[in-house]
Amino acid sequence: MVRVYLDEDVSVLFASLLKARSIDAVTAREENMLGAEDEAHLKKCIELKRILLSHNRTDFEELYASYIQSEISIPGIIILTRQRDIFDLAKRITKFFAEHPDISNQLWYL
Repeated sequence: MVRVYLDEDVSVLFASLLKARSIDAVTAREENMLGAEDEAHLKKCIELKRILLSHNRTDFEELYASYIQSEISIPGIIILTRQRDIFDLAKRITKFFAEHPDISNQLWYL
């Protein structure tokens, strides 16, 4: 089963949609990480062995590059587009995970 972590930029409703699609999703709120720095969210993902989902492209691109350059393994990062239809986004991410079950040390845009 795919395990994901949604930072505070991603709607908690989206977590519910993912759970309904058999994706193990937790939110920053559930992990008491509201207000945390972006790097703290990434470290939490490493600790929990969960793929990070965020809308925050700029900061996580920089963190990704830094971690990969330092040879620090990460579960993966997916930068989500901001769109009105989160039901369609849930469908697309479900299909993505069916085609890419392991995205360790990778950065993707959906």
